[in-house]
Amino acid sequence: MILLGTHRAEITPPGPTYLAGYASRSALGPAETVLAPLQLRTFVLGGRDEPPVVIVGADLLWWGEELVQALRTAVRADFGIPEQNLVLHATHTHSGPQTCRYMAPSLGKVDPNYLDHLRRTTLASIEAALGERSPVRVEIGRATADVSVNRRWARTAGALPNTPIDPELTAVRFVDESGRSRAAFVHFACHPVVHHGHAFSPDFPGALTTELESDIAPVVMYLQGCCGDVNPDMYTPDGLFRDGAEPEIERMGQDLARTARTAFGAAHDAGPPRIGVSRAQVDLPVQDRVDTSELRRLAASEDYVGEWARLMLDHPDRFARTPVLDMVRVDLSERLRLLGMAGEPFSRYGLHAKRVSGHTCLPMGYTDGMTTYLVGAPHHAEGGYEPDEAPYYLGMPARLAMSAERVVLEAITELVAEPVHARTARSVTNP
Repeated sequence: MILLGTHRAEITPPGPTYLAGYASRSALGPAETVLAPLQLRTFVLGGRDEPPVVIVGADLLWWGEELVQALRTAVRADFGIPEQNLVLHATHTHSGPQTCRYMAPSLGKVDPNYLDHLRRTTLASIEAALGERSPVRVEIGRATADVSVNRRWARTAGALPNTPIDPELTAVRFVDESGRSRAAFVHFACHPVVHHGHAFSPDFPGALTTELESDIAPVVMYLQGCCGDVNPDMYTPDGLFRDGAEPEIERMGQDLARTARTAFGAAHDAGPPRIGVSRAQVDLPVQDRVDTSELRRLAASEDYVGEWARLMLDHPDRFARTPVLDMVRVDLSERLRLLGMAGEPFSRYGLHAKRVSGHTCLPMGYTDGMTTYLVGAPHHAEGGYEPDEAPYYLGMPARLAMSAERVVLEAITELVAEPVHARTARSVTNP
C-alpha cells in the first residue's frame, strides 16, 4: 500500500476578476457572478521513507509558468519536497481567472492579487494534505462516455475530417485498509466549455466531481485529457455550438457521473504501488519569426495579432527563445501512470500515449504551465483557429512547425516507455 493525503479548498476569486478563456468576453470587464465555486484538490502520494509526490488539480484554464515556479520553490523551502515532485494540473474550465502573464490581454487579464491568493491557498492545501496521510491501495476501471465530439469536424459542419477522439473515461479509486474509498481520479478528454457566460464556473468537471463526492469518495479530482480538438456534443447540424447555463452544465456532469459509476463498478486492482516521477523538456520547433520591423508594423493593429506584436516587443527575450514543452510522468502502480503536458494536446497525442504504454497511461494536458495547442501535421495543412490563430493569443514567438508533431510523439514514446528513476529529469533538444 501507499500513503495518501487529500485536501479540498475553494479558489473562487474573492472579488471581481477578469475571466480567461474567451476573447469575446474581454470587453465585459471583471466578472462578479459565481455559478458554482471553483475548487482546488490536492493529493499527496508516497511511501514512508521518501519525499511524496504532490498532485494539485484546480478549476483553472491553466497554471501560469511564473506561478508554477513560485510554488515549486515554496514546496521545497516549506516542506522539503523536491521541486519536480510537484505536479500542477488544471481542469481547463473556460470560466475561471487568468494565471498567465504573457498572453494576449483579450484572453483574460491577470490579477496579481488573485495569483497571490491562489499561491497561498495552494500551499495551505498541500500542508493540510501532508498531515492527513494514511495507507491505500489503487483500483482502476474504464467505461465509454458518449458526450463529446471532434470539434473541428462539428463546427465546420463536416468540412474538416472527423478524426478519432478518445471517448474513454477512466476511474481511479484509492481504497483504505477497511475497504473505504478515500479519494478518486476521473480522467476524460473534453473541453469544459458548456458555459460561455460572464460568470465563474468550474463547468462540467465541477458538476461531475461534486456529484461523485456525494457517494464515491470524499475527494474526487478531475484529470483533463488531450482535448484540444474535443468539445461537448452540443452542435447543431450547421456547426453552431449551443452553449448552456447551469442546467446544461449539471446535465453533462450527471451524464459523466453515470459513466464514472459504471467504471468504478468495474474497477480492479491496479497492481503493486510504485510511486515515481520522471520529467522531460522538449524544444518545440516553430516556423520562421517575423523581423522586428514587421513586429512594429503589426503592433499598430487593434486585433489579436496587434496584441501579440506588442507583447513580443515588450518581451524580446520571449520572442527570441525556443518554446519548451514540459512533460511529467507520475507512476502510481505497475499498471497505472499519469503523463502531463504543459500544452493543449489534440486527441492524437493522447491516443498515442495510451497505445505505446500498453494502455497503462492517462495522458493529460494543462499540466505545469501552458505553451500552445499541440496540433498534428494534418491540422497545419487544414488551417483554422488552433494552428493559425491560437499561437498569437497564447504568446508564442511563432506558429509551430510541421515537425513539432514528430518531436512530441517521439518524446511521449520515450518518456512513457522508460523505467522511472525517482527525482530525475532530462531534456530533449531538437537537432
